[in-house]
Amino acid sequence: MFDTKEDLIDEAKKVLYGNLRTGYSRWAKENYKYICPSYPHYPHQWFWDSCFHAIVLSHFDVELAKNEIRSLLKVQKDNGFIPHVIYWRATKFRRPLAGIGAMLESSPSFFPKTTNLIQPPLIAQSVESIYKKEKNLNFLLEVVPKLKKYYTWLSEKRDPDQDGLISIIAPYESGLDQSPSYDPVLNIESEHALLMSIAGRKITFKNMMNSYNLEKIFEADYFSVEDVFVNSIYILNLKILINLLHEIDNEKDARIFYHKYSKAKEALIKKCFDKESKAFFDLYSKREKMSKILTIKSLFPIILDIDKKYVALIVKEHLLNTKEFDVAYPVPTVSRSEPSFSPSPPLIAHEPIIWRGPTWVNTNWYLVKGLRKHGYNNEADKILERTVDLIKLSGYREFFNPFTGEGYGAKHFGWSTLLVDMINDN
Repeated sequence: MFDTKEDLIDEAKKVLYGNLRTGYSRWAKENYKYICPSYPHYPHQWFWDSCFHAIVLSHFDVELAKNEIRSLLKVQKDNGFIPHVIYWRATKFRRPLAGIGAMLESSPSFFPKTTNLIQPPLIAQSVESIYKKEKNLNFLLEVVPKLKKYYTWLSEKRDPDQDGLISIIAPYESGLDQSPSYDPVLNIESEHALLMSIAGRKITFKNMMNSYNLEKIFEADYFSVEDVFVNSIYILNLKILINLLHEIDNEKDARIFYHKYSKAKEALIKKCFDKESKAFFDLYSKREKMSKILTIKSLFPIILDIDKKYVALIVKEHLLNTKEFDVAYPVPTVSRSEPSFSPSPPLIAHEPIIWRGPTWVNTNWYLVKGLRKHGYNNEADKILERTVDLIKLSGYREFFNPFTGEGYGAKHFGWSTLLVDMINDN
């Protein structure tokens, strides 16, 4: 399908430009312009998708990359919160289940404008990618104060026990919607994967009934997870924000965020690393119970500047383990040693139950960067080569079978174009 690096990049451009949505939003009373994940399957603007899109666009269309960031920041609340989905056309839901989900993820409304949930907070990473390409200080001066408000909100409102780690209040906030890591939290047996989708909606229903009041939700303690995946990305972005603050000579706030960064990283290592399993696991509830399900989350702290002994354990014991994550098309989102591992997604109402085994490009992108950070270039090269093979075999699909490379989910999927960044940084 694609013979050269240039072919892969050209097709990535077609995917992103093909998913560009423009129009006029009546509720926002302004024109909108953004790249959706995959049209028509995912027509709205998702937070972490746009952040990934901006990173790829920074390689060939910096202005459009900046637009993705500005579009997200248009709906930022005064307190700093940025929602995980923006419904620029609030009445346009192509799938009934998506419409129900949107209503549950927002304050009570038949026509929600945005959700009240977050997603992995990588917006600082996107801004850094843009700045590296253009070195436009005015862009930083425009957006960094808004990033500061956002990460301040996360640290103040999403850390109920003040240990430095932020908590998510629904599975969808991690972006790993039906990951088996949430099975113990929701009291679901691994073989009953179809119940995971229903259980997730029950959580957002409870959140809606609590009017998304964080104090009430954390007090009720029905779903509060210090998620390793989310916190690894959060901690990485705190470090990046510190660097961006240095760039605009805001040393005072850089010191404040360095304290947050150090505290969070220390807590992640101290609380989430399990010596017996030699891996990291989520914590849930006020009692901080450990969800010892071996998923891709367990590997994710390698994206951070952590002691190399932890990285060596993760790489040798897990990433290179053929009984776990070393498969034909790595890296599967669940260890093949887990009962919940499913290389192809089961369906409910024609929608896949996701993140329970298949390989995704965005998680590969993070792991490749983490491996290179710690000097594991051969291992990073292998994942990159196999990711290229996936795209050549199946195109820019949403996710892939880790054994056969077959593509699943939406076609022309935006963040799978992260391959462009992986290739260009190689």
